[in-house]
Amino acid sequence: MTRQSDARVVAIISAFHPPEDLPARVQVLNQQVLHTVVVDDGSDADGISPVLQRLEAIGCTVVRMPGNAGIAAALNKGLNVALESLSPDFVLTLDQDSALDAGYVDAALDTYAQAKAKGIKAGIISAKSHNGLDVPLLTRKTEFPEAFDPMQSGALIPVSTLKTVGMLDERLFIDYVDSEFNLRVRSHGLATLVGRGCNMTHALGQAQPMILFGWHVTVLGVKRHLHSHAPFRVYYMTRNGIYLWRQYGARYPGWLVRRLLFQLQSDVLRLLFGTNRRGQLHALARGAWDGWLGRLGKIDPTLQNRIGT
Repeated sequence: MTRQSDARVVAIISAFHPPEDLPARVQVLNQQVLHTVVVDDGSDADGISPVLQRLEAIGCTVVRMPGNAGIAAALNKGLNVALESLSPDFVLTLDQDSALDAGYVDAALDTYAQAKAKGIKAGIISAKSHNGLDVPLLTRKTEFPEAFDPMQSGALIPVSTLKTVGMLDERLFIDYVDSEFNLRVRSHGLATLVGRGCNMTHALGQAQPMILFGWHVTVLGVKRHLHSHAPFRVYYMTRNGIYLWRQYGARYPGWLVRRLLFQLQSDVLRLLFGTNRRGQLHALARGAWDGWLGRLGKIDPTLQNRIGT
């Protein structure tokens, strides 16, 4: 079995106002990786965050971005630091609110090695499950299943993948960054495998009650809740989703239809039961328009103020 001592694995964590428990989780993570690089995406340009200072004290490399540049830019910065100074064989990208089960990295490396021995070129090894629930699969009846749309958090990426397909697309800023990268990996003939035994705990955010005409929606005796998103996130999801259709629709129509159905379900629920429905609808419309026109990058501040947070 491949062990971490056989491969140099460096973790890259994107952070923004990092939580107080991040240093404790990184100390546990460091038992599985060679080193951890934490990139703060513009929330601590003055270098006064006690959380980031504690991360430096336990030996992490901490990079402070001068402004909020988005998760793709933050991760790319960390990836470049790792590639230039640590010479890893693999990189492991993580969100600041994710935690890996013990043995996650070894299990991912073992999956990679076994697949390679069978002639399968893996571009990404992702989590098999989040919070104990299996991730959706692209393929099922196969010795090495592929994840349908693996999150970047928990993704073990061979450095050779980055050399082949390039870095994350910073123009997308936040949402669908991992989806675009996954499609680009597949377009180069590489697989996005799930790591056998790889479970990741990931914060789901705060759920809000599903309220319709003042009534808390109840199904089978259970009061239902909704994990909503701020309108500016809806803008990015809509815009970047349409951009993916323009870039990959001809090659991966089935994948994009399946992904679109997930997104439409979320959009309908937010418009029916979410807050700030006007802002959500405005974000959907403007995101669709900008996506069709190919306007990427960070959302215009005036638009963000107009649609609300």
